[in-house]
Amino acid sequence: MFRHDYSKLFMMKIDMAIPDYEKNISVVWQNCTEVLDTIIAIDTITLWVSKIVYLVGWQYLGHDDKYPAFFEVNKGIKCDENTSPEDSLNWLISEAKKYNTVVSLHINLSDAYMDSPLWDTYIEHDLIVKNMFGKPKVTGRWNKQKAYQVSFLKEYSSGLFQKRIDKLCSIIPLTDIGTVHVDAFFARRGKGVNIKSEKLGRRKMIEYCMSKGIDVTSEFLYREWKCGHRAHFGKSDIVDLIPAYWHTAVSRRDVLLYSARELTGSINSGIAFDKSMDSLIYGNLKGEDIIGDAKSEWRDEFAFKFATYGLPYLYLNELERLYIKGIMHGRRLYHSGNVVSYVKDKKITKNDKLLKINNELCLSVPYLNKTYVGYSENGKKNKWYLENGSYDLYAIKGAEKQYLKQLNIVDGTYIVKPEKRTMYVVRGHGMTENFN
Repeated sequence: MFRHDYSKLFMMKIDMAIPDYEKNISVVWQNCTEVLDTIIAIDTITLWVSKIVYLVGWQYLGHDDKYPAFFEVNKGIKCDENTSPEDSLNWLISEAKKYNTVVSLHINLSDAYMDSPLWDTYIEHDLIVKNMFGKPKVTGRWNKQKAYQVSFLKEYSSGLFQKRIDKLCSIIPLTDIGTVHVDAFFARRGKGVNIKSEKLGRRKMIEYCMSKGIDVTSEFLYREWKCGHRAHFGKSDIVDLIPAYWHTAVSRRDVLLYSARELTGSINSGIAFDKSMDSLIYGNLKGEDIIGDAKSEWRDEFAFKFATYGLPYLYLNELERLYIKGIMHGRRLYHSGNVVSYVKDKKITKNDKLLKINNELCLSVPYLNKTYVGYSENGKKNKWYLENGSYDLYAIKGAEKQYLKQLNIVDGTYIVKPEKRTMYVVRGHGMTENFN
């Protein structure tokens, strides 16, 4: 049904640019060349797992600029003076494939701004939701600009939505990429517009993208009520259409009803009503909360987040969720393979052996043969459980690897006194691919 399996990858955002309307310029955080450097470093740290990177601020002057239009690549992100913005972006998309990374776009299908090239057209065709006084409804203020709501069903019925997506696909090969991230995809009420109709329009928009071979990921698991209230619990009408979410607020019911392949993403403890879920299933490694501009020192923090949060997420996603026992901090989720994840102390056990407690761990890497990651936030003496055999031990600092020594495991355990806040990789001896 979906082009990508989001339970086996990380979807991340990289901020490229934001507008400065006072100076009428784009403030560029990373251009296409610098984004590729970031992707290369991430590929090493994450041990070559599949990744999707959504570019934020790739259009016009940057993030949230000129919606509902998204037909011009930001001039500030091009590689150099000898290339066009479009050529630079398509070069980045092509080059990133060498590093297990799909590069796609972060867009918005809800917002409209008065300075957009499409504003007059959308007003003329009555595609902007109105307030009770019959005026365009303001839904927020971003980059000091008022944002107005596009009517989903009206736009879809007019055919302008389809033209909007088709034109974007003519600039960037989204049908080949197979995924796009839609920000803040909220259904809103207005004069003559209700939540039911807007939900229907939203479904039709997603289905049109899917008909072109494009998965739609989004910011939230939307559960709007008829009154317009945006709840974080109850049923969602699009859980079958959106495979991955940036901020989820999942319940015990959700975790057991849906597999990771059907419903996955990042747990946002700020909006979640059941915050313990974060320690039972972990979450997607988002990237944007760590990576800043091209000069930021983010690599060691990224390795910490990968080892202690992202890898447990991928590890548990491989397993079937069976049942949950306990309440509050005593909750524990039982998975297939005799694996249990705990709220208390953020433990993970397998066959009653402790694989992780808080930020001390040694976990097998589910997408690599005979490979483990060890990590210790505090440098505590630990017992790592490994299959018997010969291994090579590496330390990853920044995005650089350092060979340490060969290990010969005969009793299934290795006692280690690791350096604190250092990521270790244990690979079968002689498995040198990507480590040469």
